[in-house]
Amino acid sequence: MVTDSSKHLTASQCFTPTGPPRTGLPIISSVAADNYLHLLSPEIRDKLQELEGKLQLPPWPRETRGIPNICLRSALFGLVKRGNRQALKNASIFTVKGLTIRYTGWQLDQGDFDVLVQALHLHQCDTSIVTNGLVCFKVKSFLKAISRQPGKSGREWLKDSFRRLTANAIEIDVDLNKPYGNKHLSYAGSLIDEFYFDEKTLTYFLRVNPKLSQLFDTGWTQLQWQQRLQLKTDLARWLHGFYASHHSPYPMLVITYMQLCGSHCRRVADFRRMLRSALSELQRTEIISSWKIDRKDKVHVQKSPSE
Repeated sequence: MVTDSSKHLTASQCFTPTGPPRTGLPIISSVAADNYLHLLSPEIRDKLQELEGKLQLPPWPRETRGIPNICLRSALFGLVKRGNRQALKNASIFTVKGLTIRYTGWQLDQGDFDVLVQALHLHQCDTSIVTNGLVCFKVKSFLKAISRQPGKSGREWLKDSFRRLTANAIEIDVDLNKPYGNKHLSYAGSLIDEFYFDEKTLTYFLRVNPKLSQLFDTGWTQLQWQQRLQLKTDLARWLHGFYASHHSPYPMLVITYMQLCGSHCRRVADFRRMLRSALSELQRTEIISSWKIDRKDKVHVQKSPSE
């Protein structure tokens, strides 16, 4: 977990939802369900059994993408240099204060982030649901939606990304400060449950892990998708998501950014140059209005006014 002499987000600040409120049935523990299920009418019991195991997502507009804040405020989807991707086993991932992530599997990067976010978006669009919680989509349309070329290399890259998102184990513990008392949430599982590929029609059938619904309950963010697709570097994309999950970014040390984004730079000076370039890219695309790094090596960012 990241430690820093600068001001930290509290757990409640880290996971305050920035999107519309959740709709639908609340999450009920298995113990509570066992105790009260017999009190419900047969119709409601049937409905609960129908919903069991399905991914329940909050609503967001088609031009945006919804993602849990946990994915935006950690190095879970970090910066991985080409050819340097590593297989991790029970590795501790750098996060903001109040959050702990341990990861087993191949390292995930910002490209994998795009794939997961688009998969969640397809799950959220009711018209794309097929059966048993699977979504169906063509390779070309999926790659186009994440601004990737639909040729052979793009198809192979997408399949590799689905493999990484399926063959992993993520353990998450988060402490939330609520008005009615502290709350602790634990999650363990993969990100994608399974996928099937039809070579003849270039069609995927995919199921996201339904347990990801719990992570949305800790707080989530709507990403302005077209803004993200304009960005050229992985660090700029990571910063875009990080700032989107904050109403007002607080000053933070350069080295903290270096750890949180999962940079492999060995020297802070090298990362500082990358950070300056990425911040300038965000300013050119009007995602932020200004930035500076002060004498204490803290980064100050002012977000552009949003509608």
